[in-house]
Amino acid sequence: MARRNIGGAEGHRIKKEAEKQANLKRKENTRDERKMLIIACEDSVSAPLYFRAIFSDLKRNHAISAASLVIAKHKRSNPTGVLQDLLNHPNYQDFDHQWIVIDRDEERTQKVNNNSQSGHSLENFNQAISNAIRKGIKFAYSNPCFEIWYLLHFEYTSAAIDRKQLVTQLEHGYQYAKNKLFTKVLDQELQDKAIENSERLIQSWIDINGTTNPAKDNPSTTVHDLVKLLNTFAN
Repeated sequence: MARRNIGGAEGHRIKKEAEKQANLKRKENTRDERKMLIIACEDSVSAPLYFRAIFSDLKRNHAISAASLVIAKHKRSNPTGVLQDLLNHPNYQDFDHQWIVIDRDEERTQKVNNNSQSGHSLENFNQAISNAIRKGIKFAYSNPCFEIWYLLHFEYTSAAIDRKQLVTQLEHGYQYAKNKLFTKVLDQELQDKAIENSERLIQSWIDINGTTNPAKDNPSTTVHDLVKLLNTFAN
């Protein structure tokens, strides 16, 4: 059959339609490759190791592009400083989701790593939350520290605990090591349990006004909110 010779107005229309479809495809690809989430973490080891492992799994399964999930460069170790680390990241506004991961970590006077004081002030913690809300940045907090999220993978607890006790319990009961990836908590069933336990804890702290007090609610964590968001990227 002879090939139809398309020219004139009809040819121009077809060409414009093809260009339109190509432009739409380019926009879709750009959206797929757009950086989706950036986080800044208070500590330089435990939380970053954990989130990088989740990021790697998403990338390995082609759920996201290589640049979709980013951890801001760590320079500061108090809550307001963590927020500043995020704000200092180039073009942080371009990310769909912006989060800081912070600890209550009350000030302690005993000597830790040759420093006479560790932890940070109540004012610093509350200011970081206030500033994050004002700037439209999400926050995941832990009281007393990020390791409470790990413990909730294995057991529910509502008893007040400090950082040292918490880390010791994880080390002795679940072979946790501060400077290594805690691979046990990457199990999906354990993660589901941690989310359930975290939400249960938060519910237990809600007062008659329907609010919680992150600075005083020990133990508690909202890391599960960030993890649940990351889980949606796999769908």
